[in-house]
Amino acid sequence: MITAAALGHNLPRLSPGMLDWAEPGNVAAALVQGRGFSDPFDGGTGATAWVSPLPVWVESLAFLAFGVKSAAAAKALLVLSVVGLSAANALILSALEPFGAWAGTAASAAFLAACAFVPAGPLQVLSEAWLDVLLSSVLLWAALEVSRSPGGRGATALVAASFLAPLENAGLAVSVGLVVLALGWRLRQRPGALRLPLAAASAAALAVAAWSARNAVAFGRFVPLKSNSWFELNLANVDSADGLPRMESVLRRLPYFDQGQFALYSALGETRYVDLFRAPALAALRADPLHFAANVMRRAEDAAVFCRREGGGAFTRAPLRPEDAARLSLAGELIGAGRTGAFWTRIDAPPDRERALFHGLHLSDEDGAWRDWAEKRLDYDAQFRGFGGIACGYLTAGFPVAALLVCALLCGGRLPSPAAWAAGIGFGMLLPYVLVNHNERHQLPLFAMQAVAVGCCVQAIAGRQEKPKRT
Repeated sequence: MITAAALGHNLPRLSPGMLDWAEPGNVAAALVQGRGFSDPFDGGTGATAWVSPLPVWVESLAFLAFGVKSAAAAKALLVLSVVGLSAANALILSALEPFGAWAGTAASAAFLAACAFVPAGPLQVLSEAWLDVLLSSVLLWAALEVSRSPGGRGATALVAASFLAPLENAGLAVSVGLVVLALGWRLRQRPGALRLPLAAASAAALAVAAWSARNAVAFGRFVPLKSNSWFELNLANVDSADGLPRMESVLRRLPYFDQGQFALYSALGETRYVDLFRAPALAALRADPLHFAANVMRRAEDAAVFCRREGGGAFTRAPLRPEDAARLSLAGELIGAGRTGAFWTRIDAPPDRERALFHGLHLSDEDGAWRDWAEKRLDYDAQFRGFGGIACGYLTAGFPVAALLVCALLCGGRLPSPAAWAAGIGFGMLLPYVLVNHNERHQLPLFAMQAVAVGCCVQAIAGRQEKPKRT
């Protein structure tokens, strides 16, 4: 099923020149071409810590074997994602096997359905989410194994996942910390059992220290893991009033899209460029801390109730006339995306307002530009404001949380062990992004933990229904 879904999602986009490799792809290309870990926005801008190293290393291996940014490399990465997600599914089944047949079956079905049917999910070519899904599944499986038998087969997996997780993202690093603390507490009375949580903590600390040391050498200053925290904080709490950045804000700030921002980034270098966002972000937080707290709550709602899956942009490859594209860009309606096309930045704006604005710009082909905007608006409404889009927003956020609550209620106020571990890992994966800048791509890596929550809920319901029959 995963293979069929992967092909269905990606076959139209696997020809050369059709892919947007984004920051990790650019850094992987620089690494393979001998420029080191650099150039996230292309253009020879120098050393970077803008992206996490693990996805870059994986892409660079594909580039070494199949060519830099080639269709063959994209296909190889797609195969890797299929293998990784299949392995995650197997780990979920193994982890839930002792807790009842319903748990594993329901969790696996929920996981496969999420991977296959959620738009822009972890099976999209070049998505990094499959790595998060796999590492979180390894962490869950290892935690359950170690909690039952500290010296058993989960020990090596726990240490390996603890080392790799911080190199993937901050959320998984927090999850490792929570798992290590929980295991230490559970095993505190077993002689010698604390050696394993300490080994896992040491592995995570070693990964953080090693990459931070590389950053110190590259930048001449301390940069823990990633460099762009102030940029993200400013984007979500200064540029975006509600804490949930719209596409327009992202496109206008990210050097990948905006030429002015790229020129500034290139001239200053990464650390000095990011420093530009520190003062306004801190000033906004000090001026109105309650507003920042409200932003955090809105992001928490986005993560745990309804995930807003789109912030108002739409990609187009329509051949707009150059003079029209220039006028639309100056008006803030359009932003170029290199040779591959452009983004309409306000696709969720009222159509009457947009039509009047287009007319006021005196476009040479007003009807052609308007037809493209209107077509993309219809697509946008169908995908994000129709039944499927609304259902997806709840299914990727509120539904798994509700499953956890129902499971706890049916189990006398306590979560079964797999659900408790999954809840802790999922909380850790979300926490840094809820505090700083959460969006739909931070929900995708939760699929495995959410599936476990659904599986345990189904098992609890099935167990409840079986009790009267036994009596």
